[in-house]
Amino acid sequence: MRVLLMLIFALSGTPLQITEGTSKTPGILRSRFAEFTVDEVFKAEPAPPILVSPDERRYRTMLREGAKEGPNFAGHYTILEWGCGTECWQAAIIDSETGKIYPPPLSRREFQSTWLHFQLRSNLLVMCDDCRKWSSEECNQRYFLWNGNGFTEIKRHPERDPHSH
Repeated sequence: MRVLLMLIFALSGTPLQITEGTSKTPGILRSRFAEFTVDEVFKAEPAPPILVSPDERRYRTMLREGAKEGPNFAGHYTILEWGCGTECWQAAIIDSETGKIYPPPLSRREFQSTWLHFQLRSNLLVMCDDCRKWSSEECNQRYFLWNGNGFTEIKRHPERDPHSH
């Protein structure tokens, strides 16, 4: 299944997550994740996602199959990313314990092309936007801290709003 998802992402032009232990994770991000560690990791069978909204029902197969992979973020959450067409990107955060689905911190209207950086043992999520013209370390980076119910933006790099002109 993981190979099939990677193939789908590659063909759609949507970037995959960069997780811990990957040499491609920019150095500045590796140190940031260590600042926001979680102690416990969920190890039981993941709960099936609870589909509530029309968008969740539309992407039910992606959500159900992805949730089976188990947690990859903040100890017991599964972040899923998938393409939905040209310049279209979707993501969801699923609680592996309860099956509750949460949206990513920014809507599709707030970014052009995004890379998500996250780790199993950290509650930090970094969204790198507008990476088409720069290396991953030079992208617009927005740092979000997960509190169990949603995200709080804690930093931007550069400090300006990446979508202002």
